[in-house]
Amino acid sequence: MRQLLYVSSTSRDLAPATLNDILAAARANNPLLGITGLLIHIDGGFLQILEGEERAVRELYMRICTDSRHWESRLLLDREVKSRALTGWSMGFERPSLDDPESAGMFGVSREAILGRLSPQAGRVIAVMLETFYRVQRSDDLRLADARAS
Repeated sequence: MRQLLYVSSTSRDLAPATLNDILAAARANNPLLGITGLLIHIDGGFLQILEGEERAVRELYMRICTDSRHWESRLLLDREVKSRALTGWSMGFERPSLDDPESAGMFGVSREAILGRLSPQAGRVIAVMLETFYRVQRSDDLRLADARAS
């Protein structure tokens, strides 16, 4: 199982419709490719973690690198893992605001990564942060589902 984490720049004023198109395509195609992941869009950049079989992940990353909506793509982490960390998300998504103290605290590191201000070793720390975010979100989703079922 391959886990790949990258950052790329994009337009600061990326239209919501364009972002919705990216998410819709990812959520439709990723299950067919056996890929799970999480996309963060923040202040003119993307931070994304992808998981799946090595060939599928690498081919998807190459398509992303040639997509005109991304530029200055940089790998932060490319590693073999025993199992998926984001099993339930064909493509999770978050668009945090740096004006929100809660978001800025957790996702401010995403902006620093996009700007290339982090050490090469930061990829592992960011991956753990995103995996923790996933677990919290999934537990919230399960609690809501249980509450609705009651």
